[in-house]
Amino acid sequence: MTTIKLNNYYPHLTECITLEVPEEIAVTLSIGGRQCDSYKRRKREHDECSLDGTPGFEADVTYPPLTPEEIMEQAEDRATLYAALDRLPPVQARRVYARFILGRSVGQIAKAEGVEERNVRETINKGLRRLKKYLDFSR
Repeated sequence: MTTIKLNNYYPHLTECITLEVPEEIAVTLSIGGRQCDSYKRRKREHDECSLDGTPGFEADVTYPPLTPEEIMEQAEDRATLYAALDRLPPVQARRVYARFILGRSVGQIAKAEGVEERNVRETINKGLRRLKKYLDFSR
């Protein structure tokens, strides 16, 4: 029999509790503790964060708040994109917008408009080529 301190394995305990347990259980708890420590160390080394942390913490770490300059750049980029979309023929603009802004599939667009998927794909490709010409001025 081996004596263990439960506080080492259950940190939420407020009082010090010691138990005598069979050797097999002591070894198993020890291995589990080492694996847990190893896992925590790997998480720290690879900048991972816990989903059990403070609510909103993950979003702040994963997606830090945008700076005012980044917000302005995004607004300008969005305005430029919509201006370029307005220069496309209506069918191309509608299909490109549905595909890439709204995230609809080619099949969904074709079904909604009552046309073949091939036609939608061709129209979207033509629209993308035109958009590239319109937006390529800054390069």
